[in-house]
Amino acid sequence: MQRRADVPRLGSLGPSARAVVRALLLAGPLSRAELARRLERSPASITKITQPLLAAGLISEDTAPLGESRGRPGAPLVLQAARHRFIGVKVTSDEVYAVRADASGLVEATGHRRLADVAQATVVAEIIELVNELGDTGEIQALGVGIAGQMSRFDDTVRGNVYLGWDDVPLATMLERATGIPTVLSGDARALTAGVQWSGPGRGTSDFAVVTVGVGVGLGIVLDDTVLAGPTGRAGMLGHHRVSDSGPSCPRGHRGCASAFLTTAAITHGIGVPHGRSDLDLATAFELAEAGDDVALRVFADAGHALGVLIAQLVNILGLPAVILAGDGLGMLAHARPAMEAAVAEHLDPHATPPSVVAFSSGFDEWARGAAVVACQWMLVDPPDPPDPT
Repeated sequence: MQRRADVPRLGSLGPSARAVVRALLLAGPLSRAELARRLERSPASITKITQPLLAAGLISEDTAPLGESRGRPGAPLVLQAARHRFIGVKVTSDEVYAVRADASGLVEATGHRRLADVAQATVVAEIIELVNELGDTGEIQALGVGIAGQMSRFDDTVRGNVYLGWDDVPLATMLERATGIPTVLSGDARALTAGVQWSGPGRGTSDFAVVTVGVGVGLGIVLDDTVLAGPTGRAGMLGHHRVSDSGPSCPRGHRGCASAFLTTAAITHGIGVPHGRSDLDLATAFELAEAGDDVALRVFADAGHALGVLIAQLVNILGLPAVILAGDGLGMLAHARPAMEAAVAEHLDPHATPPSVVAFSSGFDEWARGAAVVACQWMLVDPPDPPDPT
């Protein structure tokens, strides 16, 4: 068996070889015939592309189907994902989470740091410590950072992060200079979506959306096996989408928008104020609803209705067969699901097919795992130029 250091890095491969690797990660193991169909190439060209990958130990032949011999065109190919390591980081307003994962998104190690403040130097220092803690940087092919903001799919600059108060911060360059690891940034909801697509509940589904609820309301979209970013990187701005002509206002003054119903702050405020409690947290809100508190039940029903409207509108516009719900506010479904399902049925176009709606429990390590997947996808889709040896 070849040593890890002898196996070519994913970003060093040519476009055709990277396409094969990406297809195997998305849906493998796959036969050569199926690869040819998916990539719209001839069987002969697939054989030509895969031969050096087999010789280099990047891919291997899985156990052949019954009645076939290994090495024949029908023998499925599989990527040796464990030979490729990536680090993913999720940055919040008060903590940093990091994971080391292989190319399939399988997590090998995790780390976590609290932030003393949100100064750039503090955040960068904590990320660097986590990177050093998680492994030999010489073995890490890329570092991905998921962070709130208005970034493109593969970006190098933090833009419009209201939680850290950062804008136009070249975070990827800062980290790459300090660690020597190629670094890429992505919006955090989009990074989570990448992880869901690669090896989460979205695996094997070419078209779906991930809606996140918690501190904010986020959206990631996958169409035709591609995580969408839009021409400016702002695809998925769902938080201020109007879901009702009445109801509360969000902090920006938008009456009836998604954030006015679905964020943690909106829920705790809506329940806490009638009870005269400014310190009410989400866990207490859940307890009140469980105890049958009328105010809590009404607020969660309103949140469920808002979520259902969003789901129906996404399906109406994009024709999605599946919507995956995630985020630290997902516990609301214990009390909001009936109203959500009723709103989906009410607002779904008569000709639309009702979607599969899946709840995906996702701690911040899962968001960091998504950032590691973004790093892998970056190397396969749009890898950076190799450093100038001079």
